[in-house]
Amino acid sequence: MERQEGLTRRDLILSAGKVVAGAAIITAGGLTLVSDAESSKGGKRPWPYTKLDPDEVAKWAYEDWYRHFCCHAVAASILSALQKKIGEPYTSIPLDAFQFGHGGVVGWGTICGTLLGAGIATGIIASHQGEKIANDVIAWYASTQLPIFKPDKPKAHIKNVSRSDSPLCHISVGRWMKKENVKFFSPPRKERCARLSADVARQTVILLNAWADGKYKPTHGSQAKTHQMPTMNNCTDCHGSNIPKLPGT
Repeated sequence: MERQEGLTRRDLILSAGKVVAGAAIITAGGLTLVSDAESSKGGKRPWPYTKLDPDEVAKWAYEDWYRHFCCHAVAASILSALQKKIGEPYTSIPLDAFQFGHGGVVGWGTICGTLLGAGIATGIIASHQGEKIANDVIAWYASTQLPIFKPDKPKAHIKNVSRSDSPLCHISVGRWMKKENVKFFSPPRKERCARLSADVARQTVILLNAWADGKYKPTHGSQAKTHQMPTMNNCTDCHGSNIPKLPGT
């Protein structure tokens, strides 16, 4: 009995080791799936990428918003296209893992889920360059009148676009809701966020395609280096005149 129990524990340990060796690793650049061989070498990065049609990805993201919302819509519209075109390693990615980002991360109103989805996709695809692409997508999002995308068969009609001046969900959607004069759970607000997802997915693919061609050049600098603090450019929207001072000398 002792010998059998010892073998069982040993088998469990060996099995657990195999799972860990092929596990999903979360890094600053996003989620990376590695095989047994790759894990010992630090992984083979970046993953293969083939240029995608930005307009087709945008249409997919728009429709997917109505199934899984913003973060999933952006990440999955890009990654599922690569699953179809390339296969592995993209087919190993569990796309339903990205649903949590809706509403600024399960409704907490922090970073817009579309930007979180863009960061996940670019980090998986382009590794360290993906972080620069995500940075440029965020800067574009905050400075652009959105949404731009117009579906062939809209599920609701909207009148307005707005510039968020922020990557935060509650500021971005709140500004638009005030302009449109609608409530959060209204059909027009849902339509706005679906179209916004299409816009962010499209812009992300445009930059990824430029990266694939060797023509991508980052345009937005480091927020932390510019402001000597991880921050946005619109502190007064939340803090008013009471902006916290940086500590230290």
